[in-house]
Amino acid sequence: MKNHLLRILLFAITFTLAYPLSAQQAQPASTRGKISGKLVEVDSKAPVGFANVVLLTAKDSSLVTGATTDIEGVFILERIPAGQFILRASMVGYPTRFIPNINITADKPEANLGNITLSAASTKLAEVQVVAERQLVEFELDKRVVNVSQDINAESGSVAEVMQNLPSVTVDIDGNVSMRGSSNVTILIDGKRSALSNLTLDQIPANLIESIELITNPSSKYNPEGTSGIINLVLKKEKTPGFNGSASVTAGTYDNYNSSLNLNYRYNKWSLTTGYDFRQRTRPGFNNSTTTNFYFDEAGLQDSTSYRLQDGKRNSKDISHSFRFGADYYLTPKHTLSASGIYRFGKDTGNNSIFYRFLDENQRLASTSIRNTDEVEDEKAMDVTLGYRQTFDKKGQELTADFVYNTNIDDEISNFRETEGLEGRLTEVQQTLVDDGNREIIAKADYVHPISENSRFEAGLRTSFERLDDDSRFFDLNNETGQLEYNINQSNHFVFDQHIYSLYSNYSNKYKSVSYQVGARAEQTVTKSDQRTQNIKDDNSYFSLFPTVFVTQDINDDNKVQFSYSRRINRPRSRFLNPFVDRSDRFNTRYGNPNLNPEFVNSLELGYLRYWGEASVNATLFYRHTMDEIERFRMPTTVIVDGEAVPGTETTFLNISDNRSYGAELGYNYPATKWWRLNGSVSAFRTQLSTTQGDTELSNAQFSWNSKLTSTMTVWKDLDIQLSGFYRAPTADIQGRMEQMFSTDLAMKKDVLKKNATVSLRVSDVFNTRQFNFLSYGPNFRTESENRRQSRIIYLGFTYRINSDDNNRNRRRDQNDRDSGGDDDDF
Repeated sequence: MKNHLLRILLFAITFTLAYPLSAQQAQPASTRGKISGKLVEVDSKAPVGFANVVLLTAKDSSLVTGATTDIEGVFILERIPAGQFILRASMVGYPTRFIPNINITADKPEANLGNITLSAASTKLAEVQVVAERQLVEFELDKRVVNVSQDINAESGSVAEVMQNLPSVTVDIDGNVSMRGSSNVTILIDGKRSALSNLTLDQIPANLIESIELITNPSSKYNPEGTSGIINLVLKKEKTPGFNGSASVTAGTYDNYNSSLNLNYRYNKWSLTTGYDFRQRTRPGFNNSTTTNFYFDEAGLQDSTSYRLQDGKRNSKDISHSFRFGADYYLTPKHTLSASGIYRFGKDTGNNSIFYRFLDENQRLASTSIRNTDEVEDEKAMDVTLGYRQTFDKKGQELTADFVYNTNIDDEISNFRETEGLEGRLTEVQQTLVDDGNREIIAKADYVHPISENSRFEAGLRTSFERLDDDSRFFDLNNETGQLEYNINQSNHFVFDQHIYSLYSNYSNKYKSVSYQVGARAEQTVTKSDQRTQNIKDDNSYFSLFPTVFVTQDINDDNKVQFSYSRRINRPRSRFLNPFVDRSDRFNTRYGNPNLNPEFVNSLELGYLRYWGEASVNATLFYRHTMDEIERFRMPTTVIVDGEAVPGTETTFLNISDNRSYGAELGYNYPATKWWRLNGSVSAFRTQLSTTQGDTELSNAQFSWNSKLTSTMTVWKDLDIQLSGFYRAPTADIQGRMEQMFSTDLAMKKDVLKKNATVSLRVSDVFNTRQFNFLSYGPNFRTESENRRQSRIIYLGFTYRINSDDNNRNRRRDQNDRDSGGDDDDF
């Protein structure tokens, strides 16, 4: 298999490199003309670097070639055929300049246009800002782009809080994300897996993010990980020459604080960025549950019941510091080197108290117990990315290469103390020490080659290595000696290695009003798991093919229809694989399953996009079939307490269900007036689950829906008020459902100090309704649980922008020529 894959890889590299060379060599020898010139500002005569220069035919304005000016404003267009042309020079912040009547002939094959002046458009700054302001959500056929800078929640909140208002997305109590009812979502940072990707989203400050891309049916160019799609977080980037930046500080009730400093400097061939972020998050909460246990006689008839009632309280404080650095060096206008790094460290502390009451079948109190847990976790994470980008004379032709290294190290100490309600029983004391390390290395290269104006070929390769190393040691207190003793039966050292070798290619073209793209991705995966404590090893290797098809019909400029198909994969996450038993609640233990297989999904979508001026509607029908879906599975168990058997449950992960989900989505942007804009979405879907476990057949089906609405009003000069709310109906899993949930947020911001600063005020979960309630059941048990964390919090924030005039110009530049931030990454 390795030899076969190597041959494919070598063939792809050879073809990728040889194709553009042969295409260039095939051009006629007569195309030897050259056009040159220099762009300068009309008043200062300063060069205008990194501007776009495009050559068009005078006959029909079709594209001939193009280039980017160098740092001195100079451009050279070569291999120009004979004819008459128009030159178009454009740069954000300047009106577009056209130079007509450029002639290339056999007698005069070269044309030097000299200095071409551009006039700055600073006198129309206010008008440009109003016209070009982005919508909160922009709908495209293959993705939705959420412009975080337009969401006031981003001034003081986390990414998880911003995502609460995103179409198709739900966020649970722990900051985990689901899309269209599925939690198998891949989170990318600038199109790549990074150290930040491994954090829960409530640990990432929203003010770092420029936009969020929701891609429900990605092409083969993307890593196929994540059966319900990709959420790509695009970090903010500055392109303005000179020095600029911003500083912000936010304080919230219940001891919630965060601050950040972002600095950018661009001069000549260098672009440098650096930043620091501090975050303190405190979340008190509680959870209550009632479990009914059923007992059966030998004939299978219900014999008796018992009840376990739990009342839990918890509090946690997370403190983290993050340092960021990035550098781009422009070797030439066509060659760029880049490097970036993130280092994050922090400490999480928490305590949890659970009061148990055990009732007999007559619901009379039989016994009680109290279990207290104290946890301290030290976290360290680092991410380093090195990149290279080369462009060519042919517009759209590009070669990129990246190397990514990221690592996460967590050291956790947990102490458990359990006291029985009966007098005379000694307190049971336990301790766990967990050293958790995760390391990933990625190397990849991508090439795009335009064949004609409407067709192009692209290909790439990617290899990755990931290691999870989790050493969990369990200790019991010997009440006679007063010493902690190592428990080898509950301790576990688990190491998991995963290698993935990937190769993809895409071809796209257009016939009249129909555009299409076909592609495929081949991946070879090799995994090794090693449970070193038990000396159990397991190797697995499998080959996967992921085809994709996209067909788009452009009815007119305001009406578009697209059909898409993709096959995707969800490989088990590390916490699903790690067999370490979490005993923070001894009557509800949890552990992973190292024998999990990946789940595969076939996804089909039919989308329609319609514009009415600034208003837009995006409607989508979707169908998703998942095989070997990974589900949480609860089973009854027995807990021995002082020699007595007490019923409990244990939860693990199994490939247990065949999942078919289908539904529809509707998203819309509506500018009600010049000062009031509405954005909303409605998603409805039906989920059907089925499985067989031993002699038991399980199935569940449920119709579910969710709706979100955001209202943004400019009620006074530079004062914006934003009201957002969402409702999520109950959703099903194989053993029950998550109950309904709804919430409302209110935020406002006001520009001050001549628009150099912003003051923001935000109230999350205004009516204190956000809670996470579950119903779980099986043949031997039924559990109803309620979980809440403090979600109604008031935040007051202040942001100051350094060299804000430059930042305003940069925002206009991003609005017209936004950095894709990762559309072409993680392949």
